[in-house]
Amino acid sequence: MAKYFSRAEFACNHCGQEPGMDVRLQNVLDAIRERVGGPVYLTSAYRCPAHNAAVGGVPNSYHTQGIAADVLVPDGMTVDQLAQIAEECGADGIGRYYGQGFVHVDTRGYAARWDEY
Repeated sequence: MAKYFSRAEFACNHCGQEPGMDVRLQNVLDAIRERVGGPVYLTSAYRCPAHNAAVGGVPNSYHTQGIAADVLVPDGMTVDQLAQIAEECGADGIGRYYGQGFVHVDTRGYAARWDEY
């Protein structure tokens, strides 16, 4: 289990299901927490298929596979700064969501980057 995150933080916000989350993702998130130097909050980690559809997630989203999480940008930090930390901590997929103030991180197995405004 992750050092800084509970099972409940990885659970689906819709149904509370707590699937096994990818160990590599947990390690990346723990490393991000250590680099930030304080708490970071997950706005979305695992999503059941119904919740994923309700929030407009793509079919077969990495969230439904337990290999993705959305991390709220901590106070005093920018989306770009958090994304850079995620890169340095080994995230494969990194999405910058400027308008919503979070960074998507995943462990898909190859590099992917995108921006949403």
